[in-house]
Amino acid sequence: MNREVPRLNFVVEGQTEETFVRDVLAEHLALHGVYAVARCVETSRTRLKIFKGGMSTYARAKGDIERWLKEDRNAYLTTMFDLYALPDDFPNIANKPSLSDPHKKAQLIESGIAEDIGDPRLIPYIQVHEFEALLFCAPSITDSTLGAPPTVSKLRELQQINAAFQSPEHIDEGANTAPSKRIVQLYTGYRKQVFGPLITKRTGLNTIRHKCAHFHDWISRLEALGK
Repeated sequence: MNREVPRLNFVVEGQTEETFVRDVLAEHLALHGVYAVARCVETSRTRLKIFKGGMSTYARAKGDIERWLKEDRNAYLTTMFDLYALPDDFPNIANKPSLSDPHKKAQLIESGIAEDIGDPRLIPYIQVHEFEALLFCAPSITDSTLGAPPTVSKLRELQQINAAFQSPEHIDEGANTAPSKRIVQLYTGYRKQVFGPLITKRTGLNTIRHKCAHFHDWISRLEALGK
């Protein structure tokens, strides 16, 4: 393992997360001496083309993770998958309903992935409950980005949602009330790939980490690779 310039590969769920790593996380991690790159999880492949983005099964994700670990033996690898609507073949997912704490739910899945793959270079991360939770960290920034004229401001509604939960990571994972569903209900023009990375970059990692404990712990682990 090259400890002088640690490299970190991200296997992520989709193009939004890939852009988030490139535009937000990679720059931050570089300041800690960690070189980071990301690619979307492979969904299928033919003889001529590899298809990426979206995740239908854990088996697909596992294959991609193991393939990259084998191809790049001098790098660490982490993941960024949403807890919301996670495929039902993920390790330990059958035990998830028994837990009420969303952080413990994510940790349960993460420990299952780590045990199943069994490579010390792997740092599994499950986003609680999904990427859009990060958009609730700074309601005024999210609203100024999505609610700009001619769209009507929904700042009060965003603030009310925030006040109803302990943190953005605690916003539930209901089919109609998950973070992404709430955003779309308020801002019909929301497009994840366009606005997700933009809002998180404007919000800043410091604010996100302050509001999201599980996310903060993950970033701290990644920073520590450079020490």
